[in-house]
Amino acid sequence: MPSTMAPHGCAGRCRIPRYRTRGCRMTDRRRFLVSAAATAAATLLPGLPARAAKAPRWPMPPQHARKPAAVGALGYRRIDDYAWFQPRDWHAVLRAPDTLDAPVKAVVQRENDYTAAMLAPTEALQKQLSGRMAALEGIAGAPIEVRNGDWLYYRRSRQGSDHPVHARRSVAGGAEQVLLDVGTEAHGKTFYSLSWGGPQFSRDGRLVGWAADQTGSGIFSVLVREIATGKMVVDDIGDAHGGFAFSPDGRYLYWVGRSDKGRPSTVHRRDLQAGGAGTERGDMLIYEEKDPAFFMGLHTTAAGGYVVIRIFNGDMAEARLVPMSDPTAAPLLVEPRTPGLHYDVDEWNGKLLVLTDADGAADYKLMTASAAAPGRAGWQPLVDHQPGRFIAAIHPFAGHLVREEWRDALPRLVVMAADGTEREIGFDEAAYAISVPAGQGWHSPTLAFTYQSPRTPAAPCALTLATAQYARAGKPVASKAFDRQRYEVRRLNARADDGALVPITVLMRKGQKLDGSAPLFQYGYGSYGATVDADFSPAAIALVEQGWIYAIAHVRGGAERGTDWWRSVLKRGKRKTFTDFIACAEFLIAQGYTRRQRIVAHGYSAGGLLMGAVYTMRPDLWAGVIAQVPFLDVLSTMEHFDIHPLGTTSFPFWGDPRIPEDHAYMASYSPYDNLRPAAYPALLAQGSVADDRVAFWEPLKFAAKARGLTTAGNPILSKTLLYAGHMGDPGTNAARAQHATYLAFAIWAAERRWGEVPQRPTPAG
Repeated sequence: MPSTMAPHGCAGRCRIPRYRTRGCRMTDRRRFLVSAAATAAATLLPGLPARAAKAPRWPMPPQHARKPAAVGALGYRRIDDYAWFQPRDWHAVLRAPDTLDAPVKAVVQRENDYTAAMLAPTEALQKQLSGRMAALEGIAGAPIEVRNGDWLYYRRSRQGSDHPVHARRSVAGGAEQVLLDVGTEAHGKTFYSLSWGGPQFSRDGRLVGWAADQTGSGIFSVLVREIATGKMVVDDIGDAHGGFAFSPDGRYLYWVGRSDKGRPSTVHRRDLQAGGAGTERGDMLIYEEKDPAFFMGLHTTAAGGYVVIRIFNGDMAEARLVPMSDPTAAPLLVEPRTPGLHYDVDEWNGKLLVLTDADGAADYKLMTASAAAPGRAGWQPLVDHQPGRFIAAIHPFAGHLVREEWRDALPRLVVMAADGTEREIGFDEAAYAISVPAGQGWHSPTLAFTYQSPRTPAAPCALTLATAQYARAGKPVASKAFDRQRYEVRRLNARADDGALVPITVLMRKGQKLDGSAPLFQYGYGSYGATVDADFSPAAIALVEQGWIYAIAHVRGGAERGTDWWRSVLKRGKRKTFTDFIACAEFLIAQGYTRRQRIVAHGYSAGGLLMGAVYTMRPDLWAGVIAQVPFLDVLSTMEHFDIHPLGTTSFPFWGDPRIPEDHAYMASYSPYDNLRPAAYPALLAQGSVADDRVAFWEPLKFAAKARGLTTAGNPILSKTLLYAGHMGDPGTNAARAQHATYLAFAIWAAERRWGEVPQRPTPAG
């Protein structure tokens, strides 16, 4: 994959509001009854301005002690009143959130209590929205089935469980085999979540493995179970980073270990047929990465010939191969890391397959190489580079090679036969999303993928490789709860300050009047080359049904228009991400989709940096901003790279704080450092104590400081999850509840339902 792991965000395609499962019946004009604690407020008629109501008395927000302290490193000093929100031993708190310092825990509790009191009047509204989202989740139909060998693997929900069940059934028919019931594993635990890669299965069909995080801090245990007997084969590997792979015969397990700073630093091998534990079980360190500027990942090539150790950051990449013909052999270097060179390796048609940006192929090309001499000097062209055609991923099969590509900010699939002939698979909606799951069998005659759009629920599809024709797999659920024809999807383009055209995906009710009266929810991310899919979101539909317009701003920082779309904002170009988002808002206002101070903006992680930046740069545009696990205190985090789990891996993206020009540029947009007296819009900033990517005190400090500086009476809320990580509380119900909270906050912010909210005591008391 050309894109890199996102240090402050998701590794690839992510969008919030959205959750892993794919929302009580409700008409467009339904009234919601809301109450302020025990005091009744007014009735909200969705889609129309709220009627005037007597404003309730809102509680005074927390007034935390201001303890001015000189902070900064590398020769830079500034005063921070809230530096004391950072625990004395952050790494210990990551491992055991209960050890959070008592004074800081008190701050968290006061902020959470205040936020709960301010959101209490929206509880009925949240319940209505959550019910609608749950109904929309139920129309997804059959799960996607991935064929591998003689089995069809899939994930399904289980009634009464907040977690999925991973199962399989024989291609020839027969009873289902449950491989992993995540709800059963999570029972009785405060937190339980699988790594992003999910469970994996050995190719011989004997073993299932998974990496589990039980604190939210990104510290994983790797577990392996024998499918037929249920016997645990591995249950003693802790302190791992989450990545692992099997040898095709299921004998060897490879996994990524963590350093004492929480960075992926080692690759280990275990012989699963050996007895005992530790080195007695054949544990071997097979690779150690001493440069903290790099991430590491593991994957097995499609044909099963190699386990690939990929070492990468934003500047360069390197791959090492463990041949499965000799699983205990030392990893073989493909091409040494070189600044500006990115590549990844698979295999196809009897050769290594190299996806790379070498020799100026900014949007990537495909090369082949021999296993005997895999280095760059021997690479031969297979698919040439075409500017503007971004090759995002490849999926090799025994007789065909499938490419995922992006052109004009839309994805597509291309099927290549062994003789080089190609067929393109097209889709006909204005904006849509396709997703190809991992684990596709080498000899499978079909490629499994999902198709969806903002108005089309995710549908499992099977692409027949020999004919390059696809069809929906399984029957959709017939439901009166949703009619896609009632909605319209548009793809627009806003002109940025420098003339670039920034794509915008819009979802709205068909026939929506564009007279500026509608409130608008605008989402953005814009980092690490992560494309934002135009997918189906129950939360977005639930909001649009209330007369809102939903928009995704595909700002620079993603890869929707090729790799230059994200490389152009690296280091001293980052402000373009923020100005693009602002340009999208102004374009939507000019075209009548909404008006100023009727927009609620939302971003997650590195997208939370975007939220903080636009909050401080243009507070006049927004009715509210939702900053989810947001990267807001840029200078403090970057200056202390030596103790942060991200280390120097983030330098290629944000810059090197040791370089004065880079430091000055970061200082020009760092949200926490750019707060000033202004009429700030409503804010909901959320963090997680066990988050190892974005420290929880960043949104906490930002909210406290903004509240002390704002000249407006809009609520500034902070919420901190005590037992969750970067991805928040696991499970469908928790995710749905969280998004219902976001939507209710947005509705109240856009309709000015809170009225004037006190920010700090008056001089008279």
